[in-house]
Parts: sequence; structure tokens; C-alpha cells
Amino acid sequence: MAKQVIETLIDDLDGSVAAETVTFSLEGTDYTIDLNETNAAALRDALAPYLGAGAKVGRGFGTWRPGMTPTRSRQTAKADNRAIRAWATANGHEVSERGRISQAVVEAYEAAKKAPAAPPAARKSKAAASTPVKPVKKVTRKKPAAVQFKAN
Repeated sequence: MAKQVIETLIDDLDGSVAAETVTFSLEGTDYTIDLNETNAAALRDALAPYLGAGAKVGRGFGTWRPGMTPTRSRQTAKADNRAIRAWATANGHEVSERGRISQAVVEAYEAAKKAPAAPPAARKSKAAASTPVKPVKKVTRKKPAAVQFKAN
């Protein structure tokens, strides 16, 4: 069975066939409108004096609102998370392999990055002294009773 889907844009103002979808924002709200070439040109002409007098604000990922700071890229955050997890594991902090890293571990990592590097001999002795020793918990398990089957 074959199926053919035809999608046609309809001008939101006059109901004719639209040529494009125009996106614009006003007072922190984003709008889209499907317009034919004539109506799209009319919208751009109407906004031209305001666009010329206004200042363009750069856009990051997602929707920007006044007062928000741009976020870092997702790839940078992933690379940072890998480095933080590796550092935390090497320095005795408990972190999971996936999921959110606690703010305390992130702050300790940032503080360690800013701290001056110690000489190699001091690093080894300090690491050995600060590494916590976890007690080993022995678990005893009972072996299941042997099951015997009899043939009839």
C-alpha cells in the first residue's frame, strides 16, 4: 500500500498559498506565521524602521530571554564532565559513571584546577595520606541445598 502526503502552506492572513514561514519575536515571545511573498514583504517593510533603529541581540541555543547568560555548548560540557569524573575518581570522591555530578565535587575540581601544583614528591605523600581506606564488608551466603531428581 502506497501513501502520498502533500503538505501545503496556507497564508495565515488571506488564505492563499504561502511561500514561507516567517519567525519573529516581540517582548520575549517568539512567533511564526505562514505568508505568501507579498505579505512577507509587507511584514518586512513594516518592521524595517524598527529593525534599523534597534540593536541586534545574538542568539545562543534555545530561546534567549533578557537577563539570561549564554550557555556553554553541549560538547564542552560533556568533555568537562569526563575530566571531572576522572579527577574525582583519582582523588577519592564518589561519582557515578552517568548522571549529574554533585556541586560539591564540581567545586572541589575547580578549586584543584586553580591551586598551584605541588612538587611530585609532595603529591605522592599527600595522595597516600588523604586516600580514604574503605573497610571491606564480607558477605556470607548459604549454598542452596542439592536437589535430586528420581526417575520413575
